[in-house]
Amino acid sequence: MLAVSLGILSSYAAHAFVAQPRFALRGRGAGPRDTAPTRAAVALAVMPLPKGSLVALVTPMTPEGKVDELALRQLLAWHKQEGTDGVVILGTTGEASTLSLAEKELVMAVAKETVGGSLPIVVGTGSVSTAATIEATQHAALWGADAALVVTPYYVKPSQRGLLEHFTAVADACSDLPLVLYNVPGRTGVDLSVETTVALARHPNVCGLKDATGDNSRVAPLRAVCGDGFRMYSGEDGMAREYTLLGGDGCISVTANVAPAAVAAVMREANAAQRGGVKSGKQAAAALAADQPLQALHRDLFCEGNPVPVKWALARMGKLPSGALRLPLATLSEPFHTRVETALAQAGLIESVQLNGRWGERGKEGGGMLAGVNSGGWPTQTLQLSGHLFDTGLINQAVQLIETRGGDFKISDFSTQANDVNDTFNFKRRSSVRMTVYGSDAAALDDMLTKLQTLVDIMESAEGDVTLLPDDAAPPAA
Repeated sequence: MLAVSLGILSSYAAHAFVAQPRFALRGRGAGPRDTAPTRAAVALAVMPLPKGSLVALVTPMTPEGKVDELALRQLLAWHKQEGTDGVVILGTTGEASTLSLAEKELVMAVAKETVGGSLPIVVGTGSVSTAATIEATQHAALWGADAALVVTPYYVKPSQRGLLEHFTAVADACSDLPLVLYNVPGRTGVDLSVETTVALARHPNVCGLKDATGDNSRVAPLRAVCGDGFRMYSGEDGMAREYTLLGGDGCISVTANVAPAAVAAVMREANAAQRGGVKSGKQAAAALAADQPLQALHRDLFCEGNPVPVKWALARMGKLPSGALRLPLATLSEPFHTRVETALAQAGLIESVQLNGRWGERGKEGGGMLAGVNSGGWPTQTLQLSGHLFDTGLINQAVQLIETRGGDFKISDFSTQANDVNDTFNFKRRSSVRMTVYGSDAAALDDMLTKLQTLVDIMESAEGDVTLLPDDAAPPAA
């Protein structure tokens, strides 16, 4: 049986962490070991959390459903080579909820052996139970983690006081491993408030936050109160650049699984721009330019539940021998294949993709965009929606209509009429938004546009109208 020693950097020689994992790390489907790891002076051994791009790493699996150790090693080595700043293992993207304890130990051991001491390793340890979270966090410390990512307890919907006491109990019991709070209301059903986050940030063992609320207005207030030493990561790929420009430190990214160098470049430029100086404008523009080819990926890697699309994409790129998942997740549905392929082509990650009987080629200037294809191959229509949008809730219903039909949208301009334009105070103000609506295909787009017109017609009190615009139309007038 092959002994494995997980060493720490030479500067920590006096406080070395040596572990013997429970697996013989050879090939696929290795058998169990007999000894458990031990750890000494862990607080001196952990790597500090970085700014930049941390990948929310998938867990490769064989077609038979076993953890694919060889593929995992190759992925980790690739991320190190591509400039990823840190790895987050055993999270949602890593299908941690489907893995046994022995399999989690294998993933932790392989990560430590492959990138330990070079890249910080953050391990997802959160669960619905405070006691189980403490046990998992302590276990991650023994296996060489540099920090633990602890999600808010899901399903049970605790109060803010309950969240405060839960995270405090974990932080108190796991003083040898820094904690990163994880707020993802869309999956857990509970939102960690700004006030509770600030209170927890005062704990010496709480070192950061992964914010997947989609609310970038929280960034500046949290930064102002929590200080520069508190790491703040976006958990929303499509909003991560803005999050970082507003004061965040980077992202914990799903997109980085397939485009590690590109996401790292976006975060690097955004962090540089945030620091200010004479070059900040150029650096912000560089961050935007680097992020633009990734926009379709940010959206389409979530066309089905994470990590279904990203595993399929990695297999399509040849980075995984199999896109296998564990039930209840199933492989990516066939209608989404072209959609994800096109997003990969836009980012320059595959050479070309066939769309509606023709081939779209990568842009000659290296941007990776497909000529004549918008938003990852989706047909689009720009429109102006006008009326009493906010007073009647018309805009909310329009957005919900688009999303429930599998579409997407982007609002590029907004204008509203002042209240004092009439002799008497007007409680309803006419507003206009310029929107680009995306459909997964032409029929879906036509259906959404028809439904939008019907919505406007039946909401008489909104006095609304829909006007189709060319893509280069000027912003609407109030």
